[in-house]
Amino acid sequence: MKNDFLQGKRILIAEDDFVNQKLITLSLSPTGVVFDIASNGLEAIELLRKGDYDLILMDINMPEMDGFEATQIIRKDINKTIPIIAMTGWSSRTEGDKFTKVGMNGCLAKPFGLDALYNTLSEIFQTDSIKSAKPVIEKEQEKLVIDLEMLNELAEGDLDYKNTIINMFLESMPETIQKMEDNLAQEDWTNLYKSAHYGKSSLSVIKVPEMYKLAHSIEHSAKQQVQLETIPASFNLFKKYFDQAKEYLLKEKTTLS
Repeated sequence: MKNDFLQGKRILIAEDDFVNQKLITLSLSPTGVVFDIASNGLEAIELLRKGDYDLILMDINMPEMDGFEATQIIRKDINKTIPIIAMTGWSSRTEGDKFTKVGMNGCLAKPFGLDALYNTLSEIFQTDSIKSAKPVIEKEQEKLVIDLEMLNELAEGDLDYKNTIINMFLESMPETIQKMEDNLAQEDWTNLYKSAHYGKSSLSVIKVPEMYKLAHSIEHSAKQQVQLETIPASFNLFKKYFDQAKEYLLKEKTTLS
């Protein structure tokens, strides 16, 4: 997996088990990541107070102070926005809800492989890997990527199926955008993060990475109620990108008839 997006990133690893420390650092060392290791939550908090990091990998079960308590202190007193990824062997729904409630951004279930680690970090750092052969349309000084690779794989040459999925996307996304607009106008952050999450999910087959990144950003800000002032601009850009994607997809539909 391409992981050059990690080059130069600073990651704090809070993990008490020596073997797990070695496994994680050996996995990250070739990527150019700069990392520090804390053996418990107290050490993690001390390191975070002294230096700047791009992300924290936080073990849940540690001596002296566990990952949940450490995260609560970090969110309250130190940094409300730094991504924190839980590392745990616990997989119950109750515990999963607790990750979100204390302010964590994701979870890696132990034991995890390199792909799971890189995929999680890639999503957090919002760096989607884009193949040059995918369809693109022009936007200001850049290219808006419209990725139909997944759709083509699912359709397996069935043009009617492909047309149906495009129609569903073109019909459902404006409804989602309207809900997001209403939620934003009412400052209804709970429903806004739900609407943004739905919009992100709608981009799982017809992929527009720039829209996905914006939906992810809006979802995070609304859910954590941080950087709320950035949401209007992100939302307006999200709408603009959909208009461009819509134009491309309507042209694509003409090739299916």
